[in-house]
Amino acid sequence: MSSNIIFTILGMGCLMPIVHTFEYYKQFLQYFNIDMKPFNCVMCSTFWFTFGVSVIPFGINAIFMASIAAVLAELIDIQLHKL
Repeated sequence: MSSNIIFTILGMGCLMPIVHTFEYYKQFLQYFNIDMKPFNCVMCSTFWFTFGVSVIPFGINAIFMASIAAVLAELIDIQLHKL
């Protein structure tokens, strides 16, 4: 596995739970009336954002990368809410 793939998975998996904790992101969703899935769900938004960013450079592997990043993001989000 390429280091680019690993860094993309880890980066997106760590970035999206942090984005979801910001108050500005919630205000953004409410302002544009998109406070619904897949935008307010950590796993869904991570999957679609990762897939959208990585489909051109990585091709079909983007589906698998997005799936792993989404599960990682959900696990990180669960741990953040335990604090």
